[in-house]
Amino acid sequence: MSSDGNKIHKLEAVHAEKEDAAQAASAAAGATSRDMSKVAVIVSLLVVVLLVIFFFGMNRNIAGLTEEVKSLGALRQDVSQLDGRMVKMEEGLPLQMKRLLALDMVNEMAMKSAYLGNTLDDQALRDKMQGILQSLKEVRGELEK
Repeated sequence: MSSDGNKIHKLEAVHAEKEDAAQAASAAAGATSRDMSKVAVIVSLLVVVLLVIFFFGMNRNIAGLTEEVKSLGALRQDVSQLDGRMVKMEEGLPLQMKRLLALDMVNEMAMKSAYLGNTLDDQALRDKMQGILQSLKEVRGELEK
């Protein structure tokens, strides 16, 4: 029996209160450990889901890179073919350049001989220049073929 005015408590009541508090604390600790295990399971499942998403994303990126590498291989073949064509064009270019230079020189000589043919006073020299002009026109015709 306890008296509120005197603050006297029985020893059994104090022991009972201590036991109730200890049981409440152990029940709370058990509930907390069960709650933490649920949280751990949820977190581990989320991690697994994120890893699966990450794996498939990386797999898709690697597949895209594989396609890019294959297209680069085809591009390399195209470049080598163009290089071969360029070498062939460069081999034929000096001959064409020589022909064009010769044609240009013949045209220049024809213009100069036509000018001289018109400005010379002597008829014999004019006739010779007309012959030269005729020869240059024949050469020009051969070079244009």
